[in-house]
Amino acid sequence: MKSSHGKCSLYLQPAQPLYTATPVSTFISALQQTGLIAKRIESQHDSNAFFSGDKYLDYIAYMGCAPAIQFEASAHNDDFCFIKIHQYPTAELIHSQKQARAPHCPACNKAVKNWQHTKTSTSILCQHCNTTSAIETFNWRKMAGYGRLFIEITDIFPKEALPQPLLLYKLAQITGTDWLYFYSCR
Repeated sequence: MKSSHGKCSLYLQPAQPLYTATPVSTFISALQQTGLIAKRIESQHDSNAFFSGDKYLDYIAYMGCAPAIQFEASAHNDDFCFIKIHQYPTAELIHSQKQARAPHCPACNKAVKNWQHTKTSTSILCQHCNTTSAIETFNWRKMAGYGRLFIEITDIFPKEALPQPLLLYKLAQITGTDWLYFYSCR
């Protein structure tokens, strides 16, 4: 049995899209020290997949009266909440394939519905005002992010959980830059 939202995740990213953790192992160690992540998940193909740490629930608040959070795979469910660290050589756009929302242009504030057709690797042309703007300046309404470094927390439906100010503060202390969050469903 699969989770109803196993393909959705909460993402955290530095506010500076070109920020990178050098080396990533130091960043991972810092996340382990904060208690956000624990040990690596050996069964995952991704070497940067981790079980949630002992402070995870201090940093992520779930909405609703009784959320059912599964932190380990079982015989009946292989979707569970774990954390992946993604670092790319160049900035990447991660956006929701399902439940997608059109981004709003920073120049005219109108929704750019066919943005995929006018997107380059770093910018989007708005068909309303004919302005080309950097991807990160668009208002993605918490359904996309653009950067080189991401923390993905899996098995979270959009707006089901929120990163707490304490987590964003600790990430800023570790990296020297503010952090943002968004949701994405594949």
